[in-house]
Amino acid sequence: MAESTRRRREAKQETREALIAAALAEFAEHGFDAPSLDAICARAGYTRGAFYVHFRDRSDLMVAVIEHALTVFMDTIIATGDAGHDLERTIDRFAAAVAGAPSEGGKARPALPLPAGVSFARVLDAVTRDPRLEAGFSTLLAGGAARLAAATREGQSAGSVRDDADATQVASLLVLVALGVMVALDVGLPLAPSALRDTVLRLLAPPGRSTGDED
Repeated sequence: MAESTRRRREAKQETREALIAAALAEFAEHGFDAPSLDAICARAGYTRGAFYVHFRDRSDLMVAVIEHALTVFMDTIIATGDAGHDLERTIDRFAAAVAGAPSEGGKARPALPLPAGVSFARVLDAVTRDPRLEAGFSTLLAGGAARLAAATREGQSAGSVRDDADATQVASLLVLVALGVMVALDVGLPLAPSALRDTVLRLLAPPGRSTGDED
């Protein structure tokens, strides 16, 4: 009985993941708004009936897709394992991801794990039009900010981050900077990721502490 239950649970999870992957692939080929549920289900190899086991509607699927993309992004960028320097390493990783973002038509792509056909600006547009997407997006950003605030406090305790800054406000500022950078990349505004990284690190460093900002 327990083995049968485990297999059903795993099969259900595999179906959900396949639908999310199919949605991402469809978005890459046809843009964020165009793919129909039928196209997504056909690509995943499941019926609409299977789809409705996992998602209430297309918006519910969009919430899952954005949650997947942002969770992967944050887990990749937000450093862990060296509490005193995790904030510095996170800033370094973000700058490196932006600097390494592939170019498309002469315009840099934002450093989000979204398919090439899905711009971050389009994601934000969808978020502002759907309360469920907006709520999910806000929850994910709040979770990322909480992780950054914790890394800031650890850095302050270790002496690698100035201790006269409010950790929660530092985290909020970093989230806003990251969002601004991704939008700037999306619309083709020129950026210097390494210079931005060095500036942020200098602002956060305790007085007299070198940030190692030589490229």
